[in-house]
Amino acid sequence: MKITFAGHDFLLHPSGTLFWPEQSLLIVSDVHLEKGSHFAQRGFFLPPYDSHETLERLHKAIAELSPKRLLILGDCFHDKSGHARLPAKERALFDALFGYNPIWIVGNHDGDFVPEGFEAHESYEVRGVSFRHEATAAKAPEISGHFHPKVDLVHKGAFISRPCFVEDGAKMILPSFGAYTGGLSIGHDSIARHFKTPPRAYIKGRDKIYFLKNR
Repeated sequence: MKITFAGHDFLLHPSGTLFWPEQSLLIVSDVHLEKGSHFAQRGFFLPPYDSHETLERLHKAIAELSPKRLLILGDCFHDKSGHARLPAKERALFDALFGYNPIWIVGNHDGDFVPEGFEAHESYEVRGVSFRHEATAAKAPEISGHFHPKVDLVHKGAFISRPCFVEDGAKMILPSFGAYTGGLSIGHDSIARHFKTPPRAYIKGRDKIYFLKNR
């Protein structure tokens, strides 16, 4: 789905990534690689396939959109030691990202770890749009992640909870991309307080994005 944000055209992709065609820039947030192994170390079993599934989905989006650059909006790994735990196949998939001039936005989960070959920033600005991990009170147009926004609704008698993009023309918060990540309702104050007007939500479906009209 194409939208205009801060005067620029963006593509909301069903994978949960954001593509800026003018800049040939693919943006992804909250990948949380090696979350399964993180919890396994603490005695909580999760199937150890999250990193492989997540990286394959990311490479599929890259193949479809053909970006020149990749920007990761923080929390690429679930903890600062996650990169060291990547198995060989997943390490190869991760290392293949180096071919897209990757920009690393510092998150809160992976701390001060930055993979060799990534250009690291607390925030990064392109054409007046600021990219950072967590939204701020700044007035400038800003794209962030961190909160894992989702929409909870009842449709035809069934409860549905789906990740979503949420924006109001000045602020945009991306859905989390990781296979094992949860979410926070867009009505929660942690998200709602960043929008001065009722924001628009774009729900991530299996094969398309659905616009949720304000009710």
